[in-house]
Amino acid sequence: MSTATIHGPKVSLDAFGRCAVAPGSPDDAARSRLMDAVRCASGGGLEKAIERAEQVYDDQEVSIELRLEAGKLRIDWYAALGSYDRCRRAAGEAARLGSRELERDHPLVLMLRNSEAYWLSVLGFNDMAARRFSALVADVKACPGLDHQIAFAIRNNSAMPWKNTGKWNRAARVYRELLADMEGAMDEADMTLLTVRDNLAEVLSADRQYDEAIQLYEHNMDVLLTVAERGDWRVLRLRNEIARNTWMGGDREAGEDLWTVLAEDCRRYLGDRDPLTARIRTILLTLATMRGDDERAERIARKLRDDHPDDWEDCDFTEAVSIIAQAEMGDGDTV
Repeated sequence: MSTATIHGPKVSLDAFGRCAVAPGSPDDAARSRLMDAVRCASGGGLEKAIERAEQVYDDQEVSIELRLEAGKLRIDWYAALGSYDRCRRAAGEAARLGSRELERDHPLVLMLRNSEAYWLSVLGFNDMAARRFSALVADVKACPGLDHQIAFAIRNNSAMPWKNTGKWNRAARVYRELLADMEGAMDEADMTLLTVRDNLAEVLSADRQYDEAIQLYEHNMDVLLTVAERGDWRVLRLRNEIARNTWMGGDREAGEDLWTVLAEDCRRYLGDRDPLTARIRTILLTLATMRGDDERAERIARKLRDDHPDDWEDCDFTEAVSIIAQAEMGDGDTV
């Protein structure tokens, strides 16, 4: 839910077997290759999966819809390999192919155009991405029959270039308009709706509008608690955001109190070695160090040293190690 992006429907293994085609036809063979490619990818053979998807994509005897589905799969697998420029190029190429063979507002084409703009933004070409998204959103709004999940995902992602360049007001405008269209039309606990509200809170917080950000995070938490337990990681994450915005908004004592209670709840529900538990403890360590509370800082630092995620590489952990080292060398107070 914290991510700014919402992806459209994924291609599943079943998607290639829903429509009957003549045995031995190009589409029949292509579906078999794509099913095999999906199995390869599921087993970790991404390069082989990409190769088989490309065979379908390049086959001009295969229907254009199936070729574009192969193109979508290829983009997903390039992303899994971390080849983001190949994602951008593959998405742009497939979107242009689709626009020539179908229409600019065909759902498959819209999803591919969204993918191209998304990867442009990820790669830092935000001006170009903003132009792509502007044209794309106009086409989406002109398609009243488009699947709502696709339309909402594209409109949500169109805020990416503004977020990446720190234009918080413009990003907030995108999310506010989208949220107004979604509220009342979707179930309150729908994850897409929760994500858009979370994204609006994020950019408002970045723009120092802490009170409204807190209200949005609290709204999401109240909704989430109707379908999730209090110890759910998503609920605990929202409590962290509420504490952070409370502290950043000027109520430092209340913010630290919220983090202190949250640290204990993270330990109880997630365990000592969970990354979120470690992150909240690190925040409390930093605050104790800032105000010179050496005893509290050392106590928290010991917890971090003794119980932290195995693969945790947070640079703030260095501070915990340093505090412990000083205490054990006699350069600080001991407990």
